[in-house]
Amino acid sequence: MTFFRHKLALWIAAAGVLLLLPALAPAATIDKVVNVNVFVYCDNSGANCASTGPSGDLFFATEVNKIWAQAGIQVDFTLSGYRDSTNYMNIDDASAGHKFCEIYNSCVFNNLSSTVETLLLVHTIAGAYGEGWIGAGGMVIAMDTVMAYNSGAGRLDTIAHELGHNLGLVPGTSAEFDGSFHDIYANDLMASGGIRNTPTALNQISTDGLTGLDRLPADQVTTARASDLLQNAPEPGTWLLMSCGMGGILLLRRRNA
Repeated sequence: MTFFRHKLALWIAAAGVLLLLPALAPAATIDKVVNVNVFVYCDNSGANCASTGPSGDLFFATEVNKIWAQAGIQVDFTLSGYRDSTNYMNIDDASAGHKFCEIYNSCVFNNLSSTVETLLLVHTIAGAYGEGWIGAGGMVIAMDTVMAYNSGAGRLDTIAHELGHNLGLVPGTSAEFDGSFHDIYANDLMASGGIRNTPTALNQISTDGLTGLDRLPADQVTTARASDLLQNAPEPGTWLLMSCGMGGILLLRRRNA
């Protein structure tokens, strides 16, 4: 039997143009960027790959960028490849051979990167929508669970939330943290999934850190902006040229027999 992978068009130009729309205008100037390398997990034969998010809004890039615009941070996603591993399509940190940390060879926390950001898309994670390292690059998202949220509309802020952990938002860096890796206020991005008021539409996301949902308080913004995962963003004119120049790029995955 022949198995075919997804052939996936990465809408880089669309994401770039969305960032220029008034509806997404941030309170802060976008002067930092984090480049996110995305890997999609499939089974051993290269089939049954995890979802990459809504059509036309891969990786929930629109929502992620509106959320992090509060901190003056641009988030760029690149589909870097597919990984064939039935074991890691469904993460269970209680089961050897299926753990998130094993993917990074980092269960003893000595191989993590403070400068390279990676996003792993899998089917499920036992007991969670996502996981992310604290203060280092690396997160995994349970795309079956995320995409089933809100009657299939998707959980819009899970990737943005795990990115916050990677950027160093942890207990002790903010008066808002509860002492167990999460914020105490339900309208804040870094509140735990159990209490967070998750937006169901783009217009519910905060633009100023004060009103709306997925807020980033000023002290959390300061912490995140100090992360080594960030680089200085190109000048505004350069962003426009990049979005136009990349408009014709189409990323297609190979098929596998």
